Formats: sequence, structure tokens, C-alpha cells
Amino acid sequence: MDLATFFRDEGIDVFARVGIEDLPDADRVSVLEFFPAARSVIVFGKEVPVPVYRMPQKEKTREMLRIAESLDDVAVRLAGCLDAERIPARSVPLYLPVRVVDGKVQGVVRLKQIAAAGGLGEIGKNTLLLNPRFGPRLLMSGVVSGAPAQEAGYRAANTGVPLCTGCGACIRACPEGAIGPDGVDAFRCRTVRAWVPPPVVPAVKWLLRRQFLLRSVAPLAPLVARTATIRCSLCVTGCPAFPGVEGER
Repeated sequence: MDLATFFRDEGIDVFARVGIEDLPDADRVSVLEFFPAARSVIVFGKEVPVPVYRMPQKEKTREMLRIAESLDDVAVRLAGCLDAERIPARSVPLYLPVRVVDGKVQGVVRLKQIAAAGGLGEIGKNTLLLNPRFGPRLLMSGVVSGAPAQEAGYRAANTGVPLCTGCGACIRACPEGAIGPDGVDAFRCRTVRAWVPPPVVPAVKWLLRRQFLLRSVAPLAPLVARTATIRCSLCVTGCPAFPGVEGER
């Protein structure tokens, strides 16, 4: 399958195919748990334009959700195309299920870390993927495939230029102090706290550890997401890699 042509036709900005042998140990294990036939992960993303971050909260949420769901649709179509070529594949879910590892919430497949392993950028102190072209403004999706990475004929090349300077601007920008030396505490994020107040955090963490229950409620996740509001994006806009105006760094 010609991935470059497929993604160009779908309007995707960046992509890479990464062999599971190139993933960090923890990510290789989680990918194989998610899809035992996995031999590679195809990860791809679309830019969130700068003006979106300056929209009122509800409009910003609606536009980001539109981009995220369009990526999810692309992942489903890609998995279907691979299956039609007798290549086993599974799209990474946009919403649930998720996991709690060392007290931190993460996806069943960590797409940002896999994108970094594929040369699409590096992980900043804000735990976001920093891309050489788009900075922290990429939304990601992915498909786990039973084909090895070398068959794709494409793998992004990292420029080797550090993108995160370690300045700590993102940490200082977070009004709730959610970003620390060990990563992001999602339950301190202003957006998450609006839905999960501190008294119920232990119960939510208990639920997130029950994969069977998560799969049962997963069909409801899109409905919840459409009623949510992104109340803060300062971990993105506070990063020096965020352009002052569109097209500038």
C-alpha cells in the first residue's frame, strides 16, 4: 500500500511507520498487548491551526474535536484498506479505553512517544510532541499493523535539532500546576477537573484500571466529548515553539 498517496489524499500533514523493534520497551509491550500480531505502528497527525487556540472555548473545542474525529475516521479507513490487502491491522481508539500507569493516565498505545520514535519530533516538558514544522500543534492518530515497517518504504527522519529547550515555560504557564518533573497529572488539568473534581479522582482511577468496564462504556465517550469544553490550552500556547502568528516560529 502506498501510504504517502493515501495520506496525501486524506489531507494528513505528517506520518511515519515505526517497527515495534524501534519502540521503547514499555511501548512495545503495550502495542503487543493491544494487538498481538503487531509488527509496526503507523502514526499520523494533522495541524491545529494557530487561530483555533484563540477561539472562544466552545468554538475551540468544537474545531479540535472535528480534527480529532477526522483523524479517527482516517485510521478506521486505513485499517480497512490494510485488512483488504490481507494485512492484519487495528486502529488506535480516539477515546476509551485508556490506562493508568504509575498513577498517570495514558492511551492504550502512546502515539506521541511512537511518533517521536518514528522521527516526527520529540516529547517536550509539557509531554506534547514537538514537531519541527508544527511545534506542539499536532493531533495524532494511528493504526497498528501486522506488516513490518521496512515494507512501507517510508520512515520520517529526525533532524537532530533539539526542539524542547527545557526552558520550563509550559510548566509556569499551567494555572493548576499540572505539569511537573514526572510528567502531567491529568486530574489537575483545568479541563479535566471540570469533569472530575478532586473528591471523585480515586473512584475514576479505579474505573480506569478495569478494562472490561471501560470497554463497556466506550461507546458513550464520543457523546461525553461533544458536551465537554477545553477550558485551557496554555501548555501549548505557552511553549516557545508555538508561533506568535500563523506561519511563524
